[in-house]
Amino acid sequence: MTNTILPTGTTPPAEATDPMGPATSIFARLEQAWNDADGGAFAAAFVPDAEFVDVRGGHHHGRDEIADGHQALFDSIYAGSTVRYLVDVARSIDPGCIVALASGTMWAPIGPFQGTNHARMTVTIVNRDDEWAVVAFHNTLVVEGS
Repeated sequence: MTNTILPTGTTPPAEATDPMGPATSIFARLEQAWNDADGGAFAAAFVPDAEFVDVRGGHHHGRDEIADGHQALFDSIYAGSTVRYLVDVARSIDPGCIVALASGTMWAPIGPFQGTNHARMTVTIVNRDDEWAVVAFHNTLVVEGS
């Protein structure tokens, strides 16, 4: 039997899980938090020491920074915006670790991203203490024609 090294604090689920379930659940939480303009709820889907790369390439470390950064956006350039996420692919890469690719459509009534915008994200989701959470999130703006 091969020993598998899991990320610190990560525990594999008791039984095999279809990776689409946890991925879809995480994105549903993120979508609801965005549409509620709640930075704290958005960041609650992440592990405390998560990494987040935004559509402009900015790197944000940790749940608090993710919460504060998103709340600042919800209160300014993304005020009144809505988002819809769709998980395109989710696969287990190790027990308790999922990589998901998702598509996002954001509509913003004001600001530099006013109108409809599309993004694609790569997300690593881990099971820590029997709860799935995002450990890394890389968001990329999809340029028309790509």
